[in-house]
Amino acid sequence: MMRYPLITKRFISCTTVTLFVLTFLTYPSSFSFRNSLSWVSSAATRTDTCQIWPGSHDSDSEQSSYEKCSGKVNLPMVGDSSVLGDPERCSVASSRLDPYQTSPGRNWSEVKWGHVQRRCAAREYKLSPLENQIRRIWHLPVEAETALRLEGSKGRTAVVLRTWDNYEYTEKRLAWLRALIAEASLQRAGAYQVFLLVNVKNPEIRLEEDVAAYEQALREFVPEEFRDMAILFNERTLEAWYPLVQEHGAQDQMYQALQIFSRKFKQFDYIWQLEMDLRFTGHVHDTLESTATFARAQRRRNLWERNGRFYIPQLHDHSYENFSATVDAEIGDTGIWGPAATDDFTPYEQNPPPRTKLTWGLNSEPDLISLMPMIDPIGTGWVYEDAIHGFASGASTPRRAAIVSITRSSRRLLRLVDAAQREHGRSVVSEATLETFALLHGLKAVAVPQPIYFGVNNNNNDNNKDGDGKGQRGEEMRAARQLAGELNRGPPHSRAGGATPSMLYAKTGWVQGPWWEASYWFTGGGAEKLWKKYLEGRRLPPMLLHPVKEK
Repeated sequence: MMRYPLITKRFISCTTVTLFVLTFLTYPSSFSFRNSLSWVSSAATRTDTCQIWPGSHDSDSEQSSYEKCSGKVNLPMVGDSSVLGDPERCSVASSRLDPYQTSPGRNWSEVKWGHVQRRCAAREYKLSPLENQIRRIWHLPVEAETALRLEGSKGRTAVVLRTWDNYEYTEKRLAWLRALIAEASLQRAGAYQVFLLVNVKNPEIRLEEDVAAYEQALREFVPEEFRDMAILFNERTLEAWYPLVQEHGAQDQMYQALQIFSRKFKQFDYIWQLEMDLRFTGHVHDTLESTATFARAQRRRNLWERNGRFYIPQLHDHSYENFSATVDAEIGDTGIWGPAATDDFTPYEQNPPPRTKLTWGLNSEPDLISLMPMIDPIGTGWVYEDAIHGFASGASTPRRAAIVSITRSSRRLLRLVDAAQREHGRSVVSEATLETFALLHGLKAVAVPQPIYFGVNNNNNDNNKDGDGKGQRGEEMRAARQLAGELNRGPPHSRAGGATPSMLYAKTGWVQGPWWEASYWFTGGGAEKLWKKYLEGRRLPPMLLHPVKEK
């Protein structure tokens, strides 16, 4: 979730839809993640079970949706161009989205997306006995637990989009949502299963106690085709679960509903939380898998210090390995190793290996994946810097925060947050919740350096420049150094932080920075402008555009 300017009351971005995706993450990982997903398209088996309408081959449009990019693809000013997938493989918007528009012969009200995904995941028409049990499981009473059970990972993952009761399902938004489900689940033979987590803003509706009221709200707030993949909640639900926490609104506690989901649906070891105004120019499933591949390949030595910086490729010869070596040379053996110490707190990871084990964490699943740097909020002047409750050390408690609550989290991490909130009332605001608890518990957390483009109206992302010439390279290097001075001017452990960093809304207001018209930021509408150009025919490599407010 992204924070917008506020005066007396916190203002939440109108993007919050939680979409759950079930997947098996059993693929090999290595530090060299580039092109590691090239096998996916050919290996994915498409059968009638993975079609919207069996026998129609409706999800086979992928081959015409992704082509080799024409011309030279410009490199991003921030992030790795390969971290989301092959940068030479561009997508065609019309081929991706047109099949999911309303048209003659396509009666979408007949489709039940939950059923289609479960059929695909089952690999056969015979469905699980739990076919229609999603809402039943959601309403099961909280079991009495004597101990926090944190079994080892089995690799099953959920991805989350959060929506709300008055979200407007326009034709363009519906086409995107259908395409997202098809790419995440059907085109990969049921690898992911998608759910909607719907925030009902009226806290007086007794969603947990009144079945008729729940069903009425479901019919009123969710289009028919998505109802069997939707779960409803409101602040009344969250208050019942977390009575010791003062806030339950999405602007402060974006993860409470996700924590409940993780408690109820124990089969999911990982959960991606996405937002409804996030757009992928690359294949949805492959983009998410590529980020996970990168995150698995990260070793733990100086990981928090790498997490706290923007990766500016021009300064490191376009090599993340060089960037990592630069951080190691600067930090040495003084970086965070294991849990960050604080008063009256028992970390999950109490016995990290000796610092001589430089490969610690390599090829292991992270408990948290973020798409923006995780910075130390202390001393930044962030309006939420002192928003911390229930911790013995108060505002001096070690913390981390990442702007925009789009993450992949483990069930282990969500359960630890759940226990801290339920038993002790320990809480921080949304953007610091998973990051802080991962830090204090000594869990692996990775900030993936997604490619971010600046000044989209200045043709930073056009595919028509050759980029040759010493003069141009010198100009690009000067621009990179200037950008680094604006983005990475904090202390060594949190270079993207420090006093009044450019990406935070500080107590004194917004700090002027380079973010105007950036592809992953809201000032200037850069993401929406790029998405519009994409819909008009521009071919784009894998990118994440946020926020896109199209109707």
